[in-house]
Amino acid sequence: MTPRQYVIFSSLFIGVLSGALFFPHLVDFPINLTLKNFQNPIIERMWDTVAYLGSGWLVVPVCLIIGVMSYWQRHYMAVEVSIRCFGSFVISGIAAQSFKHLLGRPRPRILNSESAEWGPSFVGGFDAFPSGHTTCAFALAAVLSHFYPRLRMAFFLLACLVGIARIIRGSHWVTDVVAGALLGTAIGILVSTLQLRKMNPSS
Repeated sequence: MTPRQYVIFSSLFIGVLSGALFFPHLVDFPINLTLKNFQNPIIERMWDTVAYLGSGWLVVPVCLIIGVMSYWQRHYMAVEVSIRCFGSFVISGIAAQSFKHLLGRPRPRILNSESAEWGPSFVGGFDAFPSGHTTCAFALAAVLSHFYPRLRMAFFLLACLVGIARIIRGSHWVTDVVAGALLGTAIGILVSTLQLRKMNPSS
């Protein structure tokens, strides 16, 4: 990641954080209230399935299986992609969890009023900002887009759907998802551009 990209992503992340902290009534609360009036069990289950794309229970096994199989068949580019995807998932997960517990923002489902205090917390439900699923999904999208640029739109579209799913299901506020998208993309760019030792095809 270039210094300019670092400044841009950092500034945007701080801006979204400030909006979530000081102006939640402008975006977060109205959208959440609107969605509560359009609940449907079938649609909710569908979005739960979409959100699973950003879950470690799916991403980690897939990365490991593809990595091992690709190495066995000497498809070294696929091995590198798997390693970088796994790395971006782990790093983005750690980063998201660190912010979550440091900031301690209440999730929509446990907030009873438009006022909420933030603060360091390890209590369940006080870990909304940023969305972990969204952070990991965008990190993966950024890595995959680096290696397969022609499919960039598809990768980021899937990542966006993960974020939308988290909003619709009431797990996160809009700003949680936007912040996760910024954080994940930045980490994905960083991991995908790191210089790794090239594997020797003859080994």
